[in-house]
Amino acid sequence: MTTTSRFNPNEHTPLLQEEFPNFIPIESRISEDDSDETDTSIDLDSTTINEILGWCLYGWAAEPFIISAIATYIPLLLEQFARDNGVLFDDHLVPCVSSNDPNDEIPNPNLPPNNVNNLAFNIFKAKQCVVKVLGFYVDTSSFTMYTFAFSVFVQTLLVISITGFADRGNYKKPVLVISGFLGAISTILMYFLNYKFLLLSAFYCVLSNSCFGVVNVCGNSILPVLVSNSYKIRKLNKKLVQSSELSLNDQIKIEGKLTIQKGLISSKISGLGSGLGYFAAFIVQLISILIVLKTGSSTLSIQYALLFIGCWWFIFQFPIIFLLKSREIDPDLIPLTNNNRKITFFEYIQIGWLNLLTAFKKIKLLKDVCIFLTGWFIISDSITTINSAAILFSKTELSMTTPELAIIGVIAIIAAIFGTLIIPNFVQPYFKLNSKMTLILIIIWSSMIPFYGILGFYFDNIGLQHKSEMYLLAMWYGISLGGLSTISRSLFSLLIPRGRESLFFALFAVTDKGSSIIGPIISGLITDKTHNIRYCFWFLWILLVISLPVFWLLNLERGKRDASEFEDEELLHEELADGAFRVTHYQQ
Repeated sequence: MTTTSRFNPNEHTPLLQEEFPNFIPIESRISEDDSDETDTSIDLDSTTINEILGWCLYGWAAEPFIISAIATYIPLLLEQFARDNGVLFDDHLVPCVSSNDPNDEIPNPNLPPNNVNNLAFNIFKAKQCVVKVLGFYVDTSSFTMYTFAFSVFVQTLLVISITGFADRGNYKKPVLVISGFLGAISTILMYFLNYKFLLLSAFYCVLSNSCFGVVNVCGNSILPVLVSNSYKIRKLNKKLVQSSELSLNDQIKIEGKLTIQKGLISSKISGLGSGLGYFAAFIVQLISILIVLKTGSSTLSIQYALLFIGCWWFIFQFPIIFLLKSREIDPDLIPLTNNNRKITFFEYIQIGWLNLLTAFKKIKLLKDVCIFLTGWFIISDSITTINSAAILFSKTELSMTTPELAIIGVIAIIAAIFGTLIIPNFVQPYFKLNSKMTLILIIIWSSMIPFYGILGFYFDNIGLQHKSEMYLLAMWYGISLGGLSTISRSLFSLLIPRGRESLFFALFAVTDKGSSIIGPIISGLITDKTHNIRYCFWFLWILLVISLPVFWLLNLERGKRDASEFEDEELLHEELADGAFRVTHYQQ
């Protein structure tokens, strides 16, 4: 999930019940004025506690996949399958492993098979294991990175395609649920594979990761619907409709209350969903560690863990079906073609691409948005690749076992939650930092991770030479990741025009996903060339350093002023109106 607010559900559930009163006694409802009578016409179709729970369950179901499966187990499985199929780089004849039995404990890459001669031993110790894929020999670690790069590319195409109906259509819930089922099934199917199905395992990785991207976009697009249909927001909107009877001062007050209440309610719901998602990932990661330990830390153990994660995702789709309501939007607001025909599902996809092209055309009018997205393209590339590179480095260079790597994942999760809470709520206000300076300091903090790996070229005792160092860096990485996810979205939201949040955050997501394609590909090429994944740390460190002067160019006041002018001119809406479809202006 991409939401960032965090809070204690036990503390805030009563507040949610106040905002969504039709599931509690009528006398506990909150109105704008205590003397007002409850408007039952508004109350009957207001957002319910069950709807909020159903929305939160999408993160509860899917978040463990991205945090446990994608971050830990799938990279390990792909690398091991590639190694099981691989040969030594020296002559492309000697197998990298002596046994392909999935029940065997995953061998230490530093220990060669018994039948390898001294020369092969030296090559094996250097981790120069390659596998033939589509007629080319690639490093086993590179194969994993190429697979992830391709999966992000497919995910990006899907995310762009669904933005049209995610914003305007009635397909949100069906697509979310179907994508969830498909992603879960493709994760489960990895259990039934062995090393002979190397490309099929890569296909299931691409499919499951792409489905998660669709689920995430649809889930995020449902949040403003829940907020807009809350009792308090519906009541304020009704007052605005009747505002012709009110003074200008009263209208401005209502609009101000509407903006504040939307922010508060959105933070409460998104915080609950995000918190539950991280908590579910924590539970799943702990259970998966036990599964791996109990089943011998073998290749099959990794597949057992993926089976559990897939089943978790699959099972929790069913409560979503029953709890989350499919809300029909106002028929007058549904986009139409030029002949007044309601557009089809595939035409919604075309709208998604038209929206993206429009955003790219108009973004040049927002200088600081351009600066931010340029910097984010660079930093996201590095931060995303650090995770997969570190997992593969730990396995191939430090010979860490699957349970040890899973524990690293748990540490990173806990540290990410800590970073999300501490940096914006304590560090930033204590040092009186604005969002720009906080982001720059987080980048400097993050750059220490690849820099520390680079030290391993020059020192024997430090620079990721020991397993214990990885546990400390996992904590360091988690804090930076949690803070970065919170501050970056907060900063970006200050720079974009009001009423265009969905479109510009889609552009934000495309930038994020697009850069995530390049990092793994370049890291894979570096590993193929050097057969030493440590060299990737140079590339990742340089990216983080380059991003610093880019973000330094940000001017928050200028960005806010440009965004305000952009709102007044409504250039984006005009461009859409001149496109292939006559799209009625629509906001959740």
